[in-house]
Amino acid sequence: MKLNAIQKNNRIHNDRERRKYQRVEKPVIIKFRVRPNNSQEMASSEWDMVGVNDLSVGGLFFNSSNNIQDSTVLDLKIGFSTSSTPVKCTGMVTRVKKQPDTSIFGIAAAFMEIEEDEKELINRFINQTIHSHLALTS
Repeated sequence: MKLNAIQKNNRIHNDRERRKYQRVEKPVIIKFRVRPNNSQEMASSEWDMVGVNDLSVGGLFFNSSNNIQDSTVLDLKIGFSTSSTPVKCTGMVTRVKKQPDTSIFGIAAAFMEIEEDEKELINRFINQTIHSHLALTS
């Protein structure tokens, strides 16, 4: 049975889809900044705050007014209501798509450097979201 539940800004998908990890589309706030590369002296000290559209243990998707290039490395801070401290990790931009007729870019990033306990916090958040949604629909 394919779980494809929709509930006001909260879509949940199971692992029967083409994706490697379970994911949820539930509003989560993140902060990100571009990490330095060979052509930059230092990382940007400015953190941008955005809402995540899609989150899994493997990565995330968000919209931004910044046109960030593929393969750019990002420092990430992911905040959950169930966690007092944000998950800190790095991600690599794997896809960028400009939204039609806007100056907004959809950005997908895969987690690169993430501690196991941080991964577990994300997994716990996803599982709690799925279980609370299932309880509401039963």
